[in-house]
Amino acid sequence: TVTIVCDRLAGRARIRVTDNGEGIAKEHLPHVKDRFYRADPARARGGVGAAGGAGLGLAIAHELVEKMGGTLTIDSELGLGTTVTVLLPVASAPAADRGRP
Repeated sequence: TVTIVCDRLAGRARIRVTDNGEGIAKEHLPHVKDRFYRADPARARGGVGAAGGAGLGLAIAHELVEKMGGTLTIDSELGLGTTVTVLLPVASAPAADRGRP
């Protein structure tokens, strides 16, 4: 199961994507945002989907979020799942649009 929650935290937009999958071992967490890194060697080559990924998804997401002035963090526990949290600055509405519904 994957759950996505969007809200505000301290004036920033917060997006949390949580799954109840197998999780990521603590020793791999510092590296999962590195390009081409795969925590599971069995997934190093292969077909399409999660089992055959290129190891680029989190690296690209992390770079995009940082370029927008945000942060991307990953919390995970083996057997319980993973939560990826993105915090982004909230753009203020142009003066002409303020007060409009």
